[in-house]
Amino acid sequence: MRMKHIKRGAVGTLLIFLLSTVLPAGQIFAEDDRTDNEDYLEIIVRYEETVPDEASLDPRFKNIETMDVLPIQTMSVPVSAVKEVSLQENVRRITYNQEVETSQSTYDVSIDDWNQDMIGTFDAWEDGYTGQNVNVAVLDTGFYQHPEITYAGGYSIFGEDDEMGPDPWTNDHSGHGTHVAGILGAEQGTRAQGIAPGIDLYGVKVYHEDNGGKTRVGNLLSGLEWAIQNESDIIVISSGYAEPNNEVHEMIQLAASQGILTIAASGNMTEDNASIDYPAAHPEVIAVSGVNQSQAHVSDSMLASENELAAPGQNILSLSTDGSHVPMSGTSQAVPHVAGVAALLMDKYPNESASAIRQRMTDQALDLGETGRDVIYGYGLVQYAEQIPDETVPEEEPTEEPSEEEPAPESDNETPVEGETGSEETEGSQQEDSTEDPAPEETADEDSSETEEAAEEEPAGSDDTEQEEEIDEDEPADSSDDEAPAEDSEETEEPAPQRTVWIRPSETNGVATIVEEDIQAVAENGVLAVSFDASLGHIDRISLSSDQIQTLKEKNVALLVARVDLEWVIPTSNLSEGNALLTFEPTRQAVTFEEITKGKILTFGIEQEGQQLASFPSHMTYRFFTPAAEYNQDNLYQWNETDESWELLGDAYTKGGVVGVTTETPTLAVFNPEELGSARADAEAEKEEPAVSEPEQPETEPVETEEEDESAFLDGNSSGLPVVLSSVVVVILSVSGGFYFFGGKAK
Repeated sequence: MRMKHIKRGAVGTLLIFLLSTVLPAGQIFAEDDRTDNEDYLEIIVRYEETVPDEASLDPRFKNIETMDVLPIQTMSVPVSAVKEVSLQENVRRITYNQEVETSQSTYDVSIDDWNQDMIGTFDAWEDGYTGQNVNVAVLDTGFYQHPEITYAGGYSIFGEDDEMGPDPWTNDHSGHGTHVAGILGAEQGTRAQGIAPGIDLYGVKVYHEDNGGKTRVGNLLSGLEWAIQNESDIIVISSGYAEPNNEVHEMIQLAASQGILTIAASGNMTEDNASIDYPAAHPEVIAVSGVNQSQAHVSDSMLASENELAAPGQNILSLSTDGSHVPMSGTSQAVPHVAGVAALLMDKYPNESASAIRQRMTDQALDLGETGRDVIYGYGLVQYAEQIPDETVPEEEPTEEPSEEEPAPESDNETPVEGETGSEETEGSQQEDSTEDPAPEETADEDSSETEEAAEEEPAGSDDTEQEEEIDEDEPADSSDDEAPAEDSEETEEPAPQRTVWIRPSETNGVATIVEEDIQAVAENGVLAVSFDASLGHIDRISLSSDQIQTLKEKNVALLVARVDLEWVIPTSNLSEGNALLTFEPTRQAVTFEEITKGKILTFGIEQEGQQLASFPSHMTYRFFTPAAEYNQDNLYQWNETDESWELLGDAYTKGGVVGVTTETPTLAVFNPEELGSARADAEAEKEEPAVSEPEQPETEPVETEEEDESAFLDGNSSGLPVVLSSVVVVILSVSGGFYFFGGKAK
């Protein structure tokens, strides 16, 4: 009887707690009628507890990003609003966003710059290289004279005597050429800044507006000829055709003999096209495949042994023919990334030949797939920075490694691909009339299948996208000045350490390491966020010395492991004295239903003084980022080694990720619950084990003492609690463990 009262009282308490967590918080920042025609500052807001909803903030605030496992938001606010924000009761501290300096880059990485950050553009700029004195010819649909790009010249193969009439090179009837050129050479400091803004850029129009996204091999030949005659260093071809053409091949061989590097799209897979396009298939051409923001293969990017390098090719923001900006997708967008890196390297190594530059790019590419060259990524993701061997990287000099801020992992922030362009350029792959010259396929972007894929991630119309772009154009640029008005800041000449310090680890023999000064920079009860950028994506271990562990424990500093695909929060109470090795590796054990997971299956571990620890006093939070997790209602599952089955760990969604909390270091994976249930049912149906009857046992009702009841309830084993309330118990325990768990929308 007493146990029933205990249960009822606990249920009531938990219901009150549950209601208090789901009720909406009040709006903490009041709206006003002030204009945003003033300078903006990048700030970091540290809250006491609850982080306000982004929608409740002042509409003037921009670039708002919310951490889900710590009460922190970063944002751009008007200078006049800094003091207003500091007066809010829930705000613990405001710091100017100087923490990005730990990335060793003076270029703030925004949501629009993820592709630049991924390939090392900002490192090149810091080294003083922008592609100066490098001539690049882009053969495409035309080139709109956008105010944010400067062309050294241009040429159209369609003159006054052309049978279809003249079509000047400045007329871009589809927007494709303008977009490709912008990725390559848009002015530095603009929203869609190009990779190599210092190049001498030439636009060569080889598509006539009467044919839309179609042209002929003969037109491509004319464009190649012009590029060779005008002493180009790099030729960019974001187009392709199905069958080889000897004349084009000979022209490309001529270009190679004159020291010209030709780069082309390997193509987008469709039902009618499953083999690599030409001219990318020729050995003299660098064939480029596409990856997304998570460095994963874009589903319709061509698979081929000829693929040489991979580059960002999904939802890439660049210039539009209406004077604004627009995102597009395809291997067409990947090509200018490779061309841009080539131009940067030619600027850096002016005495090297084109073949030497090509070899340099393959040598220092970030290997993403099978070791060496593979059909998906070629030699790997193109990189400006040289890949330094592990044994030559001294731990005390981490600044020698390229430093790039981790791009925001949230796929839900990507801008949708414009649909009209994609649908227009995917109509068929052959000309209606057959002539001596076979017709190249449509330009290698905005393929319908890829457009649909991006649209699934962000179901929004192109008209809305363009409207948003125009609105952003009118907004003032964010200010990154380090100086702040004296009346709005209590910081002295030597400000206190930041509450949260984001650092980029060094790599020593394939293991991430942290320098002591990074830990010392974190305030007591703060957080050390170890951020793995694109160049460190292959690392899945962090080594901490006994002295570092001691410092972390003395200052009560929690660790946050942050990668593109995951976040892992480790309270300091879970670390003991001695050396530690934190691991988050692809699982090596045999598990079921591996073929239907939504990403990598990872096994986590904490090893101290050579001993693997199994359980911990405080809860740890795990957040997995998979494509459209909330849209698909995917859940996070934990592998039960005893039962050899997957158990639900979390079904809460926050900013594109699914979250789970546990005191263990488990093996985790993301599944769609319906797919997993179906797979389990199929597996059970395949079993043909005969039923074994067991002798009946006399039914005895166990006598349960009040002490046992109470103990079972406190241990969380009571079957009398609803499932949802059991989840709340986990939340309470996680809060008491010393860190924050913010539940998103439950399934």
